Amino acid sequence: MSEDDDLDFKDVVELPLQSKKFLAYLISEVGWKAIIFYILYKSGDKIDTYITTLLVTVIVTSGFIQIGYILGQVALDKYVSLRDKK
Repeated sequence: MSEDDDLDFKDVVELPLQSKKFLAYLISEVGWKAIIFYILYKSGDKIDTYITTLLVTVIVTSGFIQIGYILGQVALDKYVSLRDKK
């Protein structure tokens, strides 16, 4: 093994905040929680069918985004591991 083939630990392990995908995911997480807080703050004591439907829609949509992110990361990890085996 030559000296060029050696990997530095910093090259292998990145901080999560250096990933653009992770930052986008983090912003979406904070965003949907802020939307829920804003809806509950503005609605005050009156939570009717419209507000409930809106809240459930926001929660389900954020769930789909979370599932998509996690499945995308799994697919990427599998692709990288298969590529490294070749």
